[in-house]
Amino acid sequence: MKNPNASLQAAPTILLVESNITEQENFAHIALQQGWQLVICHSGIDAIHWFNKTNKADILVIEENSTPLNGYQTADYIKTELGLMLPVLITVGTVPTPQEFRVIAYAEGVIKKPFIKSTAILEINEILERLPEKSPAQTDCYSLNYLRDIFEGHEESVFESLKLFSTSVNTELEQLNIELQDKDFNRIREIAHSIKPSFEMLENETGRSICQLLNSEVVETKMPGLIHDLHLEFASIKKQLTRDFPDLKIGG
Repeated sequence: MKNPNASLQAAPTILLVESNITEQENFAHIALQQGWQLVICHSGIDAIHWFNKTNKADILVIEENSTPLNGYQTADYIKTELGLMLPVLITVGTVPTPQEFRVIAYAEGVIKKPFIKSTAILEINEILERLPEKSPAQTDCYSLNYLRDIFEGHEESVFESLKLFSTSVNTELEQLNIELQDKDFNRIREIAHSIKPSFEMLENETGRSICQLLNSEVVETKMPGLIHDLHLEFASIKKQLTRDFPDLKIGG
């Protein structure tokens, strides 16, 4: 792993995961011209280890077919498990690999290869321009706007709703695991339908989308993976709620 002497104060830091040496050099040349600080990692795992050492970056640019974790899996892990609100751009070939909507949602955009200077600069600058809007909030997994609206700003009612969300959804997710083991797919669809409003209440699009897929669109063979992803999303929401509102003592 190459780690140039990066400084977030001096210039934006771009973390690049790219296995092709020519494309590495191409991107490094663009970064040098733009004054970006550049960190080059050999894989998604390498990038995760880099962040685990409390290093920081402004954007992750990672190839779609990186191994052993692909670009979308790496983005999911960094955002869900590490809790980093890090913009991710996926680099793709001429014909990107088809992905499900929920997978595409792990990244903020794509850049085609070979890297073209004007396109790379445009995509990255657009992300950088949006960073000030995202950075103050630790609530990327949820929003309280809807709850505060319906309860007219009554915080106690909002907090009670958050506790109810935690306990009720946790119970239903445990039941999903039971129904999956019993292969009761109709019951799985019913549970997904019943908890979808809970994710909508917190304006969590990932949870809502997964519930929608489980309820009506997805084939049964895809259900185990979706249920696993729904558990991860719920855990991510609870982790963020616990961090933002420690006095709530959310359990379950």
